[in-house]
Amino acid sequence: MLPRAMTLLEGDPEAHVRAMAIEVVAQFVHTNALAAAAISAARQNDESSTVRKKAGWYLPGGPIHKRTQPRL
Repeated sequence: MLPRAMTLLEGDPEAHVRAMAIEVVAQFVHTNALAAAAISAARQNDESSTVRKKAGWYLPGGPIHKRTQPRL
């Protein structure tokens, strides 16, 4: 599932699809460096401001990243 979601996040022509792909990729952001890199790339490079904003929520320091961080 992760590779397919990362592919959609990277290159689907529809911003809505890319935004939804972030949610799937983000499920792995705490344990997979490639997932974190894919979200970071979307935050930096996506043409849609909505996708960039949503990506920021799931990156370290973002509100959803903090909320979903595994507890020790």
